[in-house]
Amino acid sequence: MITPRFSWMSLLRSTLRTATVALVASCPFAAACAQTPAAPDYVATLTFDVASVRESQPTQNNGVRVGVVSPPHSCKFTATNMPAKGLLQAAYGFGTPVLGGPDWLNDHYFTVDAKCDHSIDEKMAKLTDDQSTAEKRHMLQALLADRFHLKGHTEIKESSVYALSIAKGGPKLHEVKVDTDDPNHVTPANTGVDVQAHGGAQGLEFVVRAASMKAVAGMLTSQVETPVVDHTGLPGYYDFTLQFGRPWSSNNPESWPDISTAVQEQLGLKLDSIRAPIEVFVIDHMEMPSAN
Repeated sequence: MITPRFSWMSLLRSTLRTATVALVASCPFAAACAQTPAAPDYVATLTFDVASVRESQPTQNNGVRVGVVSPPHSCKFTATNMPAKGLLQAAYGFGTPVLGGPDWLNDHYFTVDAKCDHSIDEKMAKLTDDQSTAEKRHMLQALLADRFHLKGHTEIKESSVYALSIAKGGPKLHEVKVDTDDPNHVTPANTGVDVQAHGGAQGLEFVVRAASMKAVAGMLTSQVETPVVDHTGLPGYYDFTLQFGRPWSSNNPESWPDISTAVQEQLGLKLDSIRAPIEVFVIDHMEMPSAN
């Protein structure tokens, strides 16, 4: 049984008891969940032209919207009520553990609205998915360095991770069909993954559309707060619903199963704990953001 651990997810956890949270994670943003560089041989250079960063004071009484909109092949980035650690993970990869940092990293929340000139979007549209991801990460890293005065470095450490693989009996996922003969056909790579999260007395429900296994690993990483590495070998995009129990539902006799059991029973996948060398991001210095 895998027991989820929480830090910056505490606000989302509380919110999901009473509200619906929409996370529109585009292809570049979902790709941030990977443990490897988006485009190892590509040098990203782009930055946001305009960015607003303000601290938010979300109320948890009646639920609050927590989310990110980051369209694929576009420099637009909007984060609503996102903790500082969430912004770091968006910039450096959700599969990349963050070490060190100020004591407000997990419990101070920010709303970010950043964009570029249309000419930059036109340039982004011509890039490959991995190159576009690299540019978006570079933009966010530059934003954090400029507004939060972030300084840090990456290290490789041997650590515990979860390997996501295919369970006995095979996957139970609905693959999204792509018409490769139609150049005008809208593909998941162009539209991005859509995640709807619903919280209730039985736990948490994810309704997911057009997710790659890389994105699925990232979603699971956000719940167990340990890097999840995709070992499935599944190359497509998939629709599925995942229902699993949370701490608030543990005393409910109708609570959904724990996340490990749910992944195996509902998705036909499994999570196994392994040791592996992974990249971590170490914060050397970080301040509250400068004024807009």
